[in-house]
Amino acid sequence: MDCLGALGKIDVSLPCISWSRMNDDGIPAACEADTGAIAAHIMVQYLFDRPGFQQDPVADTSDDTLIGAHCSCPTRLNGFGNPPEPFEQVHHHGDRDAVPRTIWKTGQRVTLLDFLPAHEIKAERSKLLISTGTVVENLNVPPSGGCVVSVKYKMDNQQDVLSYPGFHQLFFYGDYKSELKEFAQLCNFGAKVV
Repeated sequence: MDCLGALGKIDVSLPCISWSRMNDDGIPAACEADTGAIAAHIMVQYLFDRPGFQQDPVADTSDDTLIGAHCSCPTRLNGFGNPPEPFEQVHHHGDRDAVPRTIWKTGQRVTLLDFLPAHEIKAERSKLLISTGTVVENLNVPPSGGCVVSVKYKMDNQQDVLSYPGFHQLFFYGDYKSELKEFAQLCNFGAKVV
């Protein structure tokens, strides 16, 4: 669903809470009609038995971290068969509709995955962008701007956060860099560890 068109003053409810619940239940659901994000959701759910969090990346140059922000975060970050992380129902940052604000574990190892379909990057084969790191903070919105779930992540590599490639990457619990590289090889995808 292209939900960005529903952000104005119209009577259409945003699907954020539905996307969160669907991903918690193992049904891939992506925001803003992003085909690369839905493909990444499918990969994470079927390979690692857990949902991912599709987010908009924001570089924080004050401490070289990446902030992932969106309003459709699932709660079963430890896996479909495990209890949910703590969460609360809050208003969407547009001050309308209910959305879950999931609290990520500080210190938790995470993987970041972006699937770039070949037709979108004008290449012969699709590509995975992969990185790993650690959750350092859950930002409160407000006073911080952006979507209600804003997770700050420190990457393992000394990546320049301003030039971090991709958009709508998935954050998900666990360190699965090696497995994703092997999966890319199996599927004849390109793979770039950043």
